[in-house]
Amino acid sequence: MNSQAVYRTEAGDWRIEKQSDGLYRVTGAGHGTKGNAGFIEQVGGVWVALAGARLDHCVEVGQSVTFDRAAALLLKHGPA
Repeated sequence: MNSQAVYRTEAGDWRIEKQSDGLYRVTGAGHGTKGNAGFIEQVGGVWVALAGARLDHCVEVGQSVTFDRAAALLLKHGPA
């Protein structure tokens, strides 16, 4: 079962949905956002921000030791 949460930014709301252990998909949740921004993947002790609509075609846009910072890096890049 996938769990999800809404991440609120000045640019709008984003839905973060758990896909599997250590993998989260970030999509628009309305209120000024739409589309698939990408994914956040945990690799060891690092969270990797991956921009793109499909995981197998994503481009890394940043890394952080915190999930929140990785989300901010992904959303700064913009939706795919």
